[in-house]
Amino acid sequence: MRKPATIFAGVLTGALLLAGCSTGTATNSDVSTTEQAEETTTSTSTSTTTSATATELTEATYEDLDVKDVDTAFDASGAVAITLSDSGSTGGDGVSVDGDTVTITQGGTYTISGTLSAGKLVVDAGDEDVNIVLDGVDITSPDTAAIDIENADEVVIRLADGSINTLSDAADATASDESDVPNATLYSTADLWLAGDGSLTVNAVAEDGIASKDGLVIESGTYDVTAADDGIRGKDLLVIQDGDITVDAQGDGLKSTNESLDEDTAVGVVWISGGTFDITSGVDGIDAANQVTIEGGTLAIAAGDDGITTDGVLHVSDGTIDISTSYEGLEGGIIRLSGGTGTIRSSDDGMNVSSGSSSASSSGDDATGGGQMPGGDMPSGQMPQGGPGGSADSSSTASSTSTSTDASVSAAAYSTDASSTDGTDATTVAGGPGGGMGGGMGGGMGGGMDQVAEGRSLEISGGTWYVDADGDGLDSNGTATMTGGTVVVDGPTNNGNGALDVNGDFTVSGGTLAASGASGMLVSPTGDGQGVLTITFQSAIAAGTPITVTDADGTQVATFTTGKISQSLVLSSDAIVSGETYTVTTGATVSGDAVAGGLVVGDGASGGDELGTVTAS
Repeated sequence: MRKPATIFAGVLTGALLLAGCSTGTATNSDVSTTEQAEETTTSTSTSTTTSATATELTEATYEDLDVKDVDTAFDASGAVAITLSDSGSTGGDGVSVDGDTVTITQGGTYTISGTLSAGKLVVDAGDEDVNIVLDGVDITSPDTAAIDIENADEVVIRLADGSINTLSDAADATASDESDVPNATLYSTADLWLAGDGSLTVNAVAEDGIASKDGLVIESGTYDVTAADDGIRGKDLLVIQDGDITVDAQGDGLKSTNESLDEDTAVGVVWISGGTFDITSGVDGIDAANQVTIEGGTLAIAAGDDGITTDGVLHVSDGTIDISTSYEGLEGGIIRLSGGTGTIRSSDDGMNVSSGSSSASSSGDDATGGGQMPGGDMPSGQMPQGGPGGSADSSSTASSTSTSTDASVSAAAYSTDASSTDGTDATTVAGGPGGGMGGGMGGGMGGGMDQVAEGRSLEISGGTWYVDADGDGLDSNGTATMTGGTVVVDGPTNNGNGALDVNGDFTVSGGTLAASGASGMLVSPTGDGQGVLTITFQSAIAAGTPITVTDADGTQVATFTTGKISQSLVLSSDAIVSGETYTVTTGATVSGDAVAGGLVVGDGASGGDELGTVTAS
């Protein structure tokens, strides 16, 4: 990654630090502002990276899932009718009734209606296919599974048009310690398809809501699942083509768990091509062992841990994703964004390309990433001890082409001042890019010694994404590339994290990137065919402050309105040309429409206070 140098430009809110080459700065909090200006020296540092081995990751196609083409709109005109009733259930050929346990014993098509207040429907049909129509069913099981598919080849459950169906555990149902017993209210050992234009409510008191030990495909229907553990789970795969799905789960919302790598068939995959989702989860919103693919649909996720996570490839090509709460928003070995629209809010990283092990609320991945700081914001007046790249006992700066001649530097460590509203009272920050811990732009806690996880990458080629992260905004333990799309980051307000954090190379050759946040772990990408502006402010810029960038001809490139207190802004787009000089202004009146977050592209602001100029790398 590029490690910019810094210059100092005197402004009303502090100093604008503008960057161009590879130098880190740090300040001595015992030295006055004037003394630091006189005693600064120029230094350069060389970043060293080492490789960490990782499993090679490949992305499966839909054909690799080997999903069978099953007729879910089967003819039910000659179906066997089953009527459920406490102590009085009836059925025809292929049906046995034992008290309040009704069992389908052979393949065929069955329509089911009625109520069981302490019973269950069992499918035990050997290797035969079974088609079931639920048409006004209300089953409460005496234990876990209200519908228990024990033996069958393929099972289709269709919700009759307009029908209302409910499956529940008993109020006192408890999870079993045994591995080969039903662990879901709708449970299947066979491949299961769900379809139709009716509704199904699932109340899972003990364990999962809907689960298949093979594949689970949802083609259509309305589902409302409440679960003590996972909401909807397909062990081999979970494919959702359409439907209106609400999940409130204490475990994961949607899940696929099979980790086995099969050369012929992909498993451990969640694949979403359409539908509307409202997912609330105690753990992950969507969790797949090997791959998550989203190519459509509208997803709202509030997760106790990660919004969407996989140890393999996470690919979004279309659809709308709103992750309102999460520990990490998107997590994967490879995160590939080629389309779609997303909003991510996270208490840690917004997007995290892991080094090979999943994170919950531990710092496992971040330990190798070198960006995690315990304890949130850094106490005012305290500088962290630098790693190999620098320390808190030295001060350095580099020359540049800024028109400003004011080289004053604040001696206070970075911390936020929530009472500041216009930037003039914002708490000042120590050093510039690379100051403090790590002593080098992007150096992280290890001072440029971060391991680069081979085969792990963040790849952005399309879509529009807004990230509001308390930890790193975009974090890759491998590499990162951006060739298209729009990404806006309101990143951390503490110097232990950065809006961007990439262990390996980070190149931008297309699209629009705006990343704002703290400056202690500041990382800036290398432009390839378009320029990159890296701006740091010696005094923190208040939340809600417009920052406008204008080219030498007076044409506005973009205006970014800070969503949080900020000390840095990285900006790249096809309107920024390497080697050209740009003017930075704050406090303008914004009239343009934002493309994402607080980013307005092109003309859209007027007025404001000029801070200085910066040359694009």
